[in-house]
Amino acid sequence: MSTGGVAAALCLVLLGACSPAPALDDLDDVRAARDAAAATAHEAALERAAVFLRDKWGPVALPDVPVERWVAAGEWGPTMARCLDDAGFAGTRPADDGERLDYSAVQLGSTREFFEIDVAGWICQARYPVRTWFEDDVRAIEAPWAFRYLTSTLVPCLLAHGYEVPVPPDAGAFAAGWRTDAGFDAYALVGEGAGDRARAAARCPSPETVLDGAT
Repeated sequence: MSTGGVAAALCLVLLGACSPAPALDDLDDVRAARDAAAATAHEAALERAAVFLRDKWGPVALPDVPVERWVAAGEWGPTMARCLDDAGFAGTRPADDGERLDYSAVQLGSTREFFEIDVAGWICQARYPVRTWFEDDVRAIEAPWAFRYLTSTLVPCLLAHGYEVPVPPDAGAFAAGWRTDAGFDAYALVGEGAGDRARAAARCPSPETVLDGAT
């Protein structure tokens, strides 16, 4: 085992007493609290968008639209394009890796149609929000559970399968980077190929995968 692996193992010994393996019931509670916080933030964002619509078009009666499905950031564009297509506005295309919409091919011939596509966009956004857009609202809920999972479950699993593991950060640094590009990567020392990383993640799922229910 390399120096990094030894350090990771020592870190686990030191953290083991205060980081019991997260229980399933605990995970369910975290998911419920996370979803409630994200839903509240989503509703606030929808209300701001509604204010914009009414400033632009005057009094607009908007329906009460429940969330149909939370989508990943890269999935948002294709999902919104399909939703708008179903609403009668063909031609909307995802752009910038699915994080933006291109309306240039949409055929709109009247002020009424411009109004209707704005309302349809609001409805589609209500149906398919992106949880990571509200990461500041959910970080304080997810990160403590994810850190305990990392130190008590993920790192021991990787070590048991013979993988090297970087030394985990402390809880504060982990939380600061949670669900960001600068976040801690437990698989950073896994083999160079994408297949090696995929196999390691399948054997020892990341906290994001577990929290998002993709196991």
